[in-house]
Amino acid sequence: MSWNVEHEVYRLNSLENTPTFGSSVSTKREILRQTVLETETKYRSIFENAPVGIFQATNNGKYLIANPALARIYGYESPSELMASVTNIKEQLYVDPNRHIDLINLLQERNVVYRFESQIYRKDGSAIWISENVRAIYDSNGQLLSYEGSVEEITERKYSEEMMQAKLAKEKEINEMKSRFLSMVCHDLRTFLTIIITTSDLLKLHGNKFTAKNRGQYFEKITSTVKSMNELLEGFLAISKAECGKKTTRIAPFELQSFCKSIWQDVQTITNTTHRLAFINTCQNVTLVSDQTLLRQILMNLLLNAVKYSPQDSTIYFDLSCQKNQITFCIKDEGVGIPQEDREHLFEVFHRASNVLNFSGTGLGMAIVKRGVELYGGKILVESEVGCGTTFTVILPTICTKLPMSEWDNKIFCVCEESHHSHHNCNH
Repeated sequence: MSWNVEHEVYRLNSLENTPTFGSSVSTKREILRQTVLETETKYRSIFENAPVGIFQATNNGKYLIANPALARIYGYESPSELMASVTNIKEQLYVDPNRHIDLINLLQERNVVYRFESQIYRKDGSAIWISENVRAIYDSNGQLLSYEGSVEEITERKYSEEMMQAKLAKEKEINEMKSRFLSMVCHDLRTFLTIIITTSDLLKLHGNKFTAKNRGQYFEKITSTVKSMNELLEGFLAISKAECGKKTTRIAPFELQSFCKSIWQDVQTITNTTHRLAFINTCQNVTLVSDQTLLRQILMNLLLNAVKYSPQDSTIYFDLSCQKNQITFCIKDEGVGIPQEDREHLFEVFHRASNVLNFSGTGLGMAIVKRGVELYGGKILVESEVGCGTTFTVILPTICTKLPMSEWDNKIFCVCEESHHSHHNCNH
């Protein structure tokens, strides 16, 4: 059975004037007063030192009481400053004032609301996340008079949840993309294999009836199809690694100018192009340390597109320049250009511009370029005019130093000669 202290004090007040009980009543009354005082002190200590915010507020949004923890959560020096400054909780505290309306509506429906999450403005204007547990207080007529409860800051937890959700969404996107990759690769490989098998059967059955020129054309068709298959697989592997953020492993030094020229030779071999290359290099004797695979994919795809989408016998311009802490690759063609409406989707997987649908392609090339540039920590710029050509500028960061191999991952480094350790002598 609970002990009603106020009732006992009242009862003793009535008995205090009775001579028989006077002395004992006075003693008991003092004990009760001490008990009330100790109880009040205990609960005041809990209120003042609670690790969570505790408050009582009116229905129209004004604080009646608040503890120091609530003031700290909201960025105020003291509860008195908080209560004096915040006179309209809905408009001054809630980032979305409708959340306060929702809270009041829920209280009227349920009387008690748990774990109500909202964004709140602190005194300095920054936004934090809070979780509230509150209960309604009604007047004698059953009307909502005020509400009270506790507040806990959950900003860190909320951001962790958002990061986890973003990570899960990214993983889902990657898995969906891999599924699309696999479907596309299987379809295209099946097409390539059909071409190879059909051509081989024709040569096997009727090869002796063909002229040497005709046989050569069929063999060339098989060779070009195999090259296309290899290009498709290389692109698939490159973009898959880039999407998954896989670190590079085959790191080695290579001379930049000869590296770029060798890529152009590969492009000529693959396409049998009659295009001319205007190669301008202002990076003299620069050696890089990096994994060549992804950098080769970046430049190879840009040059292949320049050849594919510009007229035969036209000129492809390839400018290579070095500035302090960066290398710039600029590839320009005189081709069909990119329509304005396609530029925002240019680097999306499988997207192809509306004016190149009659050209063969997988829709992977520019996605590979973009992912590769991002993996190197660089950026890519595009300038284009329909019918007049396109210019791609790739800017990649470099560091002119001799770092240990453990710090080489996913970076391009300029390696200086022993006698030229300064940035100035390194052309960076």
